[in-house]
Amino acid sequence: MGGIEMGVIEMGPGMAAVAIVFLSLTAKLCMTCGVRAKQSLPGYDPLEPLQDNVSKAQLNVAEYEGIFTAIFLFLYIKKADGLLVTIVSIGAPLTQALYFWGRVATGDPYPFSAIGALPRFVCMGMMIYILWNEIGDKSLGPGLAALKLLILSLAAKLFMSFGIRVAKVEGEKKENASSAQLNVAEYEGIFTAIFLFLYLKKADGLLVMIVSIGVPLTQALYFWGRVATGSPMPFSPIGALPRYVCMGISVYILYNEIGNMSVGPGLAAVAVLFLSLAAKLFMSFGIRVANVEGEKKQNASKAQLNVAEYEGLFTAALLFLHVQKDAGTLVTIVSIGLPLTQAIYFWGRVATGSPMPFSPIGALPRYACMGILAYQLLTAVN
Repeated sequence: MGGIEMGVIEMGPGMAAVAIVFLSLTAKLCMTCGVRAKQSLPGYDPLEPLQDNVSKAQLNVAEYEGIFTAIFLFLYIKKADGLLVTIVSIGAPLTQALYFWGRVATGDPYPFSAIGALPRFVCMGMMIYILWNEIGDKSLGPGLAALKLLILSLAAKLFMSFGIRVAKVEGEKKENASSAQLNVAEYEGIFTAIFLFLYLKKADGLLVMIVSIGVPLTQALYFWGRVATGSPMPFSPIGALPRYVCMGISVYILYNEIGNMSVGPGLAAVAVLFLSLAAKLFMSFGIRVANVEGEKKQNASKAQLNVAEYEGLFTAALLFLHVQKDAGTLVTIVSIGLPLTQAIYFWGRVATGSPMPFSPIGALPRYACMGILAYQLLTAVN
């Protein structure tokens, strides 16, 4: 692959994926050690500007981690090179770092929100062009579906930045658009990883066609329907319910495409997808439809949003290790550890109705697994 070489390390899409995973881990550790660890202290105020700023910065970069990791690992497998690939391979991790650590260092959204976000949008635009060229088959299938998800992701983020924040829209319209954008962002990374994997595997058939059409369509309906009406109804269920069906079908497709069901990264990716669907269904039907309110709803919602941060990145990395046929003790550890810690974190909190003790029981070994995962990816791409 072409790129800028630094010693034995080549600054291409493989190293970009490693950088994204490493930055994700450090941002999450900063949140845990620098913000959440202080929550038990007397006088802690979660809305205090410094704490609120760090939390929002971390949630922002988390939106991009899954989709960026999936695309960079795909480009690495495809041996993509050239000037634009080099630009995004350097630019995407750099803008992520500037956005988060700039806000942390200054204690304020400005100027690093704009310094990180605007070139990150440019990088996403370049990725659309690169992906269009790398996907040879432009027929309705998983490759084109991944491209559509990237376009929809960029469009929703641009609308939120310029159509809401820059335009200083406030009140219910802002809250509705923000909630809709955060919802679709939960699915972008995990579905992009799955579609790019299915494209590499040359998967076809009726079910593949259904999800390749259905997922981008439901994402578009959910976000732009809510934006157009200014309300969650009726497009929340119109978008969400068939999206759940598509996720269920995707679990089945992925299970069949993995082939080898022994403990390894392929089966782990299936487990992460299944756990994602189960958590989302519980939130929709076990909490919202059941009209559960109060502390139980807040605890379950926070737990589901937490595990959702990891799903796209984990799925992309695990499917990459499966495609590369990586094996060994460390691969086995992350293949068991990643889905297990996700399950412990969410279902432990749901069962107890409280963050303790399952937040640290799930989160701390998950951080260890992420560190191992970053190392394993670094080894795989060099």
